Amino acid sequence: MNYRQCQRTATGLVATVTAASLVLAIAPSASADTDVRDQRSQKVAEGVERITGTQDLAPSSKAPGAAAKSVTRTESGSVTVQMPEDATGSVKTTAPDGTAFGLRLPRAKSVEGVKAGSGTVVYPGAADSTDLAVQPTTDGGARTLVTLKDKNAPTEQRFDLQLPTGAHLAANDSGGYDIFQDTGKGYTTLKGAISAPWAKDAHGKDVATSYKLEGGTLVQSIDTNSTTAFPVVADPHYTWGIISGTVYFNKSETRKIALGGGLAATIIASIPAGFTTAAGITVAAITTMANIAQSHKKCLKIKSYGKPGEYSGKQGDGYCR
Repeated sequence: MNYRQCQRTATGLVATVTAASLVLAIAPSASADTDVRDQRSQKVAEGVERITGTQDLAPSSKAPGAAAKSVTRTESGSVTVQMPEDATGSVKTTAPDGTAFGLRLPRAKSVEGVKAGSGTVVYPGAADSTDLAVQPTTDGGARTLVTLKDKNAPTEQRFDLQLPTGAHLAANDSGGYDIFQDTGKGYTTLKGAISAPWAKDAHGKDVATSYKLEGGTLVQSIDTNSTTAFPVVADPHYTWGIISGTVYFNKSETRKIALGGGLAATIIASIPAGFTTAAGITVAAITTMANIAQSHKKCLKIKSYGKPGEYSGKQGDGYCR
């Protein structure tokens, strides 16, 4: 082998060794980054699950276009919850009839969702001093959890709502919202609910919190102060797609039913089977209650397997009008 051949061989060996060294240098770094992310995700999930518990977590699995998907069987059929791949996305819940309710996570950076703990999907560091997480629940809904890591975290969290056609929210007596959907048949049904808000500090102590609606956005305010022990976990929890067994009429519909049995029979005929027949409720009984509700400036409701009644106040905001 002459000098030039030796030189080329040596150069080739140096290049090979250098390339191999680079691969060895990069591989551990990538692995280390993954380990750090997984450890962080696990820590976030453990912190959240320590507050929420895990008894009502619904099982979930990886799905195309989602960090995880859960399918829960209910009396009304299967309810599907999809957790977004990225923190900039929305939690989507589909009812047995195909209608979907969406809740967008608070304004966040692009952070990949990771399933950790006992099934919580977490988005670590998705916003300033804030981690986000989602838990599918066995009641056909989801918890969308915000962890305020320190005093610099924003105490107002905004969740944009994506409602199907004919759906609207009405404040209820618990501090949350009922989700009604107009059937287009002369009555509306209770299709879901946003539970009363809650928040707890690092010691499990309640932190004052409340909701308000601003257009199509649910706003949660969390009242932290100088004595609050961080991190604080807060939770908008909602359900969608489980039929409540109650149909509601507004004031105009109640008045029409009160005016005569013929009108009552026409509207009642459109109510799903089982709402009136199982309890032997008659047109006369419903007409009578419609008159009572009207005299009280309230609205008529009919509960499955129960007697007709009346409703108003916060329960009827947006519908009993």
